[in-house]
Amino acid sequence: MTWANRITVLRMLCVPAMAVILWQYSRSQTAGSADERLRIAGFSLFLAAALSDALDGFIARHWRQQSRLGRVLDPLADKLLLLISLLCVTTLPSPRSAPLPLWLLVLVVSRDGFLLGGIAFLRLLKREVPIHPHWTGKTATFFAFLTVAAALLQLPWAIASCWIAAGFLIASAGVYFSTGLRILGQSGSCLPLPSSRSGSTSLR
Repeated sequence: MTWANRITVLRMLCVPAMAVILWQYSRSQTAGSADERLRIAGFSLFLAAALSDALDGFIARHWRQQSRLGRVLDPLADKLLLLISLLCVTTLPSPRSAPLPLWLLVLVVSRDGFLLGGIAFLRLLKREVPIHPHWTGKTATFFAFLTVAAALLQLPWAIASCWIAAGFLIASAGVYFSTGLRILGQSGSCLPLPSSRSGSTSLR
């Protein structure tokens, strides 16, 4: 349990705390007296968790604390933060009054399910699928997090950022699909399936 992994675990613990606070905020909205302190507290936890992703990565690289546990925990914490935060801003207090459209969450879940299904299919065919970074996945994740932050801060350009994130999500899915087809067409060799994080097996 390195310091980098400890920070990753703390990031994972921030996620349910953030969800509970935003749920309480949605209840105050429904009651007609929105407690803005809860919204700011939820945003603060989201921001701390998002920034800790860069911090644990820096610590792991600078002090050579990369580990097998970290390669599992880090992408899991990232996905948990993204999915739960999107769930909060697309369904709370209700899908009609949520700051972001529900289809963004559906798109993220569908793309990740498509990627995991494709990898499982290729490995079922005995094709090795090494994971390497691709800029479309990193950009999609960046704009998804930026969209959540803008929604929690009630900024007017949150919807515009939502559409940009959606565009990059679709583009990254296209990159994965085309690479998967090339791997499928290879008889004995394999091509790397791009991802969004160097040195890890995260799919973004």
